[in-house]
Amino acid sequence: MKKGFTLVEVLVAMALMMTLTVGLIGLTQLSVRAGAVSRIRVKAMARLNETMEATLAVRASNFGSLNEGVYHPEIVEGKWALVNGTEILGEVERWVEINKVQRELACGGERVCSIVESGGVVDPVTFKAIAVVVWQEQREDQREELESILTFWR
Repeated sequence: MKKGFTLVEVLVAMALMMTLTVGLIGLTQLSVRAGAVSRIRVKAMARLNETMEATLAVRASNFGSLNEGVYHPEIVEGKWALVNGTEILGEVERWVEINKVQRELACGGERVCSIVESGGVVDPVTFKAIAVVVWQEQREDQREELESILTFWR
């Protein structure tokens, strides 16, 4: 019996190693792409929460400064303010839409009438805030939103 490897055994071993190497390279690339997507998504969610928290801070400190429109939050003179337009932070674009709210004409004995999409009366001390973030993920736009009602009352 001969000791050592035959040419066929060496070729089979090399083919097996090449198959495993190609598979591992593909798995590594998939893992790197998934990590990048996850990092962007985490940043976007942090920006979304920050946008809504800043909007609520503006509401708490100066409700009278709220008007309909599209804004982004910025720190001005040590506190949050809403500045016109959208803002791009790295790979994430963010803004908050402030809209007037309509309430039902008749409340049926309730202290505060329900909010309606149309056919009501504009409530001058209530707004709807929609915080929005947009980013690219695998060449497709992704979008997340948070919504809150902003009232003069606490």
